[in-house]
Amino acid sequence: MKIELFDISLNEGMKAELIAKETENKVSKYTFKLSWTEENAEKDDKFVFSWSTPMVGTMYGFHPKCVMRRDIMRSWDGAISHMFSDGAPLHAYYDGHGRNKYTMVLSEAKMLTKIQNGVNESNGDLSLKFTLGTWQYTKIYETELIIRIDERDIPVFDAIASASKWWEEIGLTPAFVPAAAKESCYSFWYSFHQEINEKDVEEECKRAKELGFDVCIVDDGWQTDFSSGYTYCGDWDPSPKKFPDMKAHVKRVHDIGMKYVLWIGIPFLGKFSKSFEKFKDMRLRERDNHKGTEFILDPRYKEVREHMKSKCVRALKEWELDGLKLDFIDNWVDRPDNAPYNEKMDIPSLQNAVDAFLSETIKALKEIKPDLLLEFRQSYIGPHMRKFGNMFRVSDCPYDYTENRMAVLDLRSYMGESAVHSDMLMWHKDESPEMNALQIIGIIFGVMQYSSKLNELSEANRKMSKFWLNIKKEKRDLLLEGKLKTYDPERNYTWAESVKCDESFIAVYCEDKCIKPDLKNTSYIANGTTEGRVIAEIEGDYSAAFYNCYGEAVADEEISNSENKLTVLNIPVGGLAVLRRKGE
Repeated sequence: MKIELFDISLNEGMKAELIAKETENKVSKYTFKLSWTEENAEKDDKFVFSWSTPMVGTMYGFHPKCVMRRDIMRSWDGAISHMFSDGAPLHAYYDGHGRNKYTMVLSEAKMLTKIQNGVNESNGDLSLKFTLGTWQYTKIYETELIIRIDERDIPVFDAIASASKWWEEIGLTPAFVPAAAKESCYSFWYSFHQEINEKDVEEECKRAKELGFDVCIVDDGWQTDFSSGYTYCGDWDPSPKKFPDMKAHVKRVHDIGMKYVLWIGIPFLGKFSKSFEKFKDMRLRERDNHKGTEFILDPRYKEVREHMKSKCVRALKEWELDGLKLDFIDNWVDRPDNAPYNEKMDIPSLQNAVDAFLSETIKALKEIKPDLLLEFRQSYIGPHMRKFGNMFRVSDCPYDYTENRMAVLDLRSYMGESAVHSDMLMWHKDESPEMNALQIIGIIFGVMQYSSKLNELSEANRKMSKFWLNIKKEKRDLLLEGKLKTYDPERNYTWAESVKCDESFIAVYCEDKCIKPDLKNTSYIANGTTEGRVIAEIEGDYSAAFYNCYGEAVADEEISNSENKLTVLNIPVGGLAVLRRKGE
């Protein structure tokens, strides 16, 4: 059937009714009432919406799971799945100047939708298509669906941010973000992996505090004596050998001046855990490629949800933690090899069950600690996840200058006021401070997580790190809460800038890229390239101070241009220029 621009595929018993249409300033919203029968649900009959738009001026594409790819797929490529625990149904297309051409977003961000957008090679149109199954609604036989289409000629970053804001407006209210969620974090993952104990944590926290960190994240390894993957997960008891008194240990870290966040791989059940016998028949599936030793717990069982909730509550309450890192939630995805529904499950739909678990657990945790820190990680970054988490970290990309930068800036586009965290920075102990500074500048518009052993840090790298940590602390509001503008996402983001009140902060990532910064009374320009200069169009009179990656002043200069003029700023690699408008 055809309704407006949409071709809708329906089986007998299914209905799609357009109940509202609103178009304003090239933003259209189509509200559908979808209904189906019990028989349709039993067969998992699907609604399929398809339509097209001319690909005129359209060159690149984006969605929350695209990572490094900005190409436009083919209409016959595989569909991309989005659901509560993985991704978000938002796809954007833009031109060679980073201007929006077409951004589509769905109101249904909880249940599984499969989006299959791509170029139609027969006519050059952008073909758009999504599929929504009926069984997952479980004993519900109707729903409302809104399709929002934005064709405004605005920066694609703003179109994506507008779509995210719209999710908030239709009721997906993000969680409160405590101030500590925006403080730089020391993580123990890359630096220690599972070889961790209370002595190492406390000694490293002393070094981290001296360097300028205020939050530590203790990752995997605290719950097991064995470096054996996740075969001992499920009990979430501290290793008596490594952490004999967790509460006393956490207090010692607090006394150092650090907040304490603890990792829990919450869906995991290991074959060698004490919990295995109780829950072995309540498994969603085996973990991929782990030969019957590691499993995913099935939250459709009330007993499983209560078990996981009790472990989180106990950890927060008994050990007086500041927060939790709930990891691997994206293992709770709808897949053909998941265990089938049975009558012992009180919630048949997996995504509803994940929602119920998080709703019940986070409510209990916040009754204990209202300013709870809660870290989630790509790819579980959709609008429903923002109702619970307040720290959203880039997926693992160790030592990757480019992906970490791109993912931070991507997440900033659709995470609103939630705190966006980088993946943990790590580097070889012999790497130069200049090169390491480029990693920090790359994620300067996000919260820094850092994970290199501090007792192996050279004095030069220590000095560099302290300088940039101080910058991030002193300019936190400008960097994290200013109006962020990004440039050339299809080229890995060549530069970006954040503006707030009478200050701006600019970071440049591409050698000899001529930038046109929005200079304010005070502007900071960070050189995130391997070339010792930045080229900018500058108009006006400024005094400029130049600093190397250690924060040492290396030069002063007067800039006076009556019109926009190409100006070479000799900023050292990994260094900073501070421009102050004269007369202010």
